[in-house]
Amino acid sequence: MRLYLLIINMLAISFIVITTGCASLQNYTKKTAPVRNYVALGAYEKAITSFPQEPKGSNKVLTHMERGTILQGMGQFEASAKEFESAAREIATFEARAVISASKSTTQIGSLLINEQIQPYEGKDFEKILIHAFDAINYLMMGDTEGARVEIRNAYRRQKELYEKHYKAIQKAEKKAKGAGWRHSFIKADAGRLKNLEDKAASIHSVYQNAFAYYISSLVYELTGETDDAYIDLKHAIKAAPDSIPIQKDLIRLSKELHYWDDLELWEKRFDNLNIECRDGIDVFVVLGVGLAPVKEEVKFPIPTTKGGIAFAALPVYRFEPATTLAGMVGYNSTCIKTSRVLAVDATAARNLLDEFPILFAKQVARTSLKAAATNRMKKEFGGLGSLAGSVYSAVTEQADLRTWSTLPKEIQVARLFIPKQTRELTIRTIPAGVTRKIEIPDNTKHVIVFGRATDSSLVIHTKIF
Repeated sequence: MRLYLLIINMLAISFIVITTGCASLQNYTKKTAPVRNYVALGAYEKAITSFPQEPKGSNKVLTHMERGTILQGMGQFEASAKEFESAAREIATFEARAVISASKSTTQIGSLLINEQIQPYEGKDFEKILIHAFDAINYLMMGDTEGARVEIRNAYRRQKELYEKHYKAIQKAEKKAKGAGWRHSFIKADAGRLKNLEDKAASIHSVYQNAFAYYISSLVYELTGETDDAYIDLKHAIKAAPDSIPIQKDLIRLSKELHYWDDLELWEKRFDNLNIECRDGIDVFVVLGVGLAPVKEEVKFPIPTTKGGIAFAALPVYRFEPATTLAGMVGYNSTCIKTSRVLAVDATAARNLLDEFPILFAKQVARTSLKAAATNRMKKEFGGLGSLAGSVYSAVTEQADLRTWSTLPKEIQVARLFIPKQTRELTIRTIPAGVTRKIEIPDNTKHVIVFGRATDSSLVIHTKIF
């Protein structure tokens, strides 16, 4: 009797989805395409109108993250901080539920009957860390180093917590036969896109070692005179981003200042031919988001059941956005310094998704089995028409969850330079397009923090003078 009622519910759900385009099953990539176009053009005022100020429903966390990024691009750092902190609170609420509530149980059952999009979006692990790293930028741009310090501590905590939680879940999924065969099944479905995903992720060892978060932390510590702590975080950052020239230069500079001669010898051998500026004059720190982060697409394939029916599987995969803007060039007088990548967002997202596949696949197999059993029962009860109805339900409702933080940059790049005290103007231009912005530097300036976003069509920058 229960299975019969389940079949009736499945038919009803299929009808609703087909006739109304259920909001929870919308393609997030298509939905946010106009927003990404606005961000690419630097039209943040138009982009923000696509996300409600008081979000509700399953995309509440995601909406806060999108709004936080857009408001940051607009230079509204206080409003951006409120959005990021709202997202963090919502995520904490999800994670703190030790006992599954009735509403939570309903969404979990719905994810088995329909797909993952029924569940509230709680953020991917790399996104949860970036929330705090970007929020630290907000506080720096507001001149609040203590607020920035709080956020970098939150970033540390999240990296540790998520690492422990994630790998327990991965190990559990991989021990089960349901989660172990994901790669073989994916290769059969679309070997090319899986290889592209794996190639992109190859440069990232772990999403829980975020060089951007560590480097912002080291900056905050330097601004507050805690040079030893700054040096420790730089050593963490270089492990995650070994090719980042600004991190390399700061390691050499701080090891000199702290008289860590053994370390200095090690860094100078490892990072040869670097021109190291002494910490004299005006300290300029540039954070530049370049390009647009990847979006998700669906890989969908039929799975024949053991009793002659058809079920459908759907998994997400990233589509990486090309960018002709490669970096920024920071110039003063006749000197120019190029920004250097500190975090490849697209590679980090790819690594996070690959790590998550055993869990996604285990859920997929469970969902496919349930739908196949229902389809077989319908075939017995109603013949060919019942089998067709079950197959239609499976095809219509089996959709990959394409939700992702769509307004992030493709890369986060930084530059650190110390300029003469008499310098009164900086320029930043994109490479190779040459879009240029000027920064005026007042008298008695000690520190300049520049936050910018560069795409193929625009360059938006904001500054904070200390």
